[in-house]
Amino acid sequence: MPNGTRVRIYGTARDGGVLLTSPLLARGCVAYRLVVEEPGWHPVLERAACAPFLVQDGEVTVSVKGPFIVFLRAEYEWDFGDDVQARIARLVDGTAEPGGPGPADEVYSRNYRYFEALIRPGDRVTVEGFASVSVHPAGERDGLRAPPLLHALSGTADRPVIVSVPEPGSVGP
Repeated sequence: MPNGTRVRIYGTARDGGVLLTSPLLARGCVAYRLVVEEPGWHPVLERAACAPFLVQDGEVTVSVKGPFIVFLRAEYEWDFGDDVQARIARLVDGTAEPGGPGPADEVYSRNYRYFEALIRPGDRVTVEGFASVSVHPAGERDGLRAPPLLHALSGTADRPVIVSVPEPGSVGP
């Protein structure tokens, strides 16, 4: 496949050396998407991020670098405690640091709903980006005398790497 070809691969996410921390529940992940809505179910906050990571597709490991668009979805959380409500309020108000100046009481009193969808190492992923193969010391050798080849997917500002999870039943295990 020529370098620069737009491809979609399905595989297993692997740690690329840096994990993110999800903004609400503080869980380690490769990628996340957080959506918070207030009553009337109007979005008040949406955040998504993805760190460079690896995708294992059979015997081939592919390095994935951004920029990224993260398409993740989960069921909305409706039943959660005051601690999560307070964290949501701080994120919405822009004071995400615990112990920092708190948001107004009015922000705390809203009944938010949210979802925080994650991709963690070991999860199945779908990644679409521009393929490249280069000789690189971090690459894999096909044989004893073969050069180390690094397979990569990357994006551009106009056409970022799309990261999502496969629809159930769309690909094998």
